[in-house]
Amino acid sequence: MNHEDRNLRIAETVSRDFAWEGQSFEQGDFVAILDGRIVAVAKSADEAITALRARDPDPMHGLVVEVAPETIDVIRGSH
Repeated sequence: MNHEDRNLRIAETVSRDFAWEGQSFEQGDFVAILDGRIVAVAKSADEAITALRARDPDPMHGLVVEVAPETIDVIRGSH
């Protein structure tokens, strides 16, 4: 599994379980993930992105995920 796939796996697990490898998160936290590791947890997306970019300035590397339950949007058409 490459780093990108591992990053996505971590992001999915964090969002679903609010936890990863013994570390727990609160709803609304923003988790920065780089090279298959959690590198920062912040209260805003901007803070998490800043922490991520401090470790790797390339915007194509890493990701930030908001810890939140999955939402389902339902759009109904008119009849």
